[in-house]
Amino acid sequence: MVQKLFEELPVDEQEDFESACKKHGRIREEFTIVFDEGNPSKDGVSPISREVTVAANLTGARQHYAVGSGTSWTVEFERDLDRGFFWETYD
Repeated sequence: MVQKLFEELPVDEQEDFESACKKHGRIREEFTIVFDEGNPSKDGVSPISREVTVAANLTGARQHYAVGSGTSWTVEFERDLDRGFFWETYD
């Protein structure tokens, strides 16, 4: 797997992430977002798998989101914002 940065995500996912932040009075720069993207199978049939990791820069709270058919990691991220996950302090 190859690790990539937020800016390399599809534009719609970047926009959805930033929108979720804005709804909660946060900005994108409060988070470090990276993702690992697998390689497609050699026969070209299976989708590329991805896992997005979001970390709050202030608290260090980190969450991993699997990306695939039928999933929306930005919706799961927003649920985590709703429940205050990223503002709990982790040592």
